Amino acid sequence: MSQGKLAGRIALITGSSRGIGAGIALRLAADGATVMLHARADPREADAVAKVIRDGGGTASVVLGDLSTAEAPIDIVRATVATHGGIDILVNNAAVSQYGLVRDFAVERLDFELALNLRAVLLATSEFARQTTSPHGRVINISSAAGKHPAHGRSVYSATKGAMEAFTRSAAQELGERGITANAVAPGTTVTELFEENERKDPRDWRALFARWTALGRVGQPADIADIVAFVASDDARWLTGNTLSADGGLVTTGVNIARNSMKEDS
Repeated sequence: MSQGKLAGRIALITGSSRGIGAGIALRLAADGATVMLHARADPREADAVAKVIRDGGGTASVVLGDLSTAEAPIDIVRATVATHGGIDILVNNAAVSQYGLVRDFAVERLDFELALNLRAVLLATSEFARQTTSPHGRVINISSAAGKHPAHGRSVYSATKGAMEAFTRSAAQELGERGITANAVAPGTTVTELFEENERKDPRDWRALFARWTALGRVGQPADIADIVAFVASDDARWLTGNTLSADGGLVTTGVNIARNSMKEDS
């Protein structure tokens, strides 16, 4: 693994115990990066991903932290530097999508989703900017197709992703002075463990339903997203900053009806 495009670089991926985050961690490690995985409180799934990386000859550690708090986003960046001696790549992936109608908003729900999906990204990126000395600095924010397309009952999630993309554009202007790039990657519907759990609860053919709305005729896999993130993290993307890359297979629908029945999973 040490001979890959990311050899010698240290990457922190939030929310990387499973799903898209785990896929990103595995791919960056395959490209030679030292990986710090993150989970909220239970390390078992993240430990399993770390073991796969280590068994393959890579280096991986696990850090815990509830990113809905004000302290954890800062603490996990500092822990990465303390454990591995630096940080080159920050992937802000952790997020939650809670179903709820606009008329039913509760302050507690708003505060939690805004804190985890948006405030944590701002705070972690701020600490990354303070901590990194890397000439290859990369901030990669995992957004969502929901940041642009209507999502019935997911207005708060959509709002946090739209705001994340706006933050990415502004941060790129500031961080660019130091050679650090900041980009977002916006997945469409992706088959994660949570997606599969929802499939088992509902007999409808969700994959076929969502596939009809993509140019490539299928839903995404974590590896599809991870490959794009790996490109953005590498020197091949050195001239790319302030952008949002749509990783959605050519999603074309803006119809709310399909979204009414969606099982939009956590990122």
